[in-house]
Amino acid sequence: MKYVRCLKNKAYIHFHGQPLRDEALASLTVGRVYKALPPTEDERRLGELRIIDNEGEDYLYPADYFETVSFSAARKPDETATIHLDALTKDILRAEAIAARKTISALLRDWIDERLDLPA
Repeated sequence: MKYVRCLKNKAYIHFHGQPLRDEALASLTVGRVYKALPPTEDERRLGELRIIDNEGEDYLYPADYFETVSFSAARKPDETATIHLDALTKDILRAEAIAARKTISALLRDWIDERLDLPA
């Protein structure tokens, strides 16, 4: 699984005889991290990446629009996320956390790390 950060999002398609459009692509946000799907041989040869964009669709974009996200072993949590749960789900999470001898937050972080299979 590969993650990339968007470096630019200007329109890149130019039709012969028409002026170059200088507008941002709504489907990409500069600075945002996107999931890149494994390239085919043709996509690799053409220098394109298949990205799951803001609309949740996978499209080909120029590879130079992105940089690979590097993972540091010294990552520290510095962002928060809030989820809203029904009472039963929260109670089940609490029971799972107690059984694992962890806090609910630590349990959820572990589950996220396992699900995303991020490098250490």
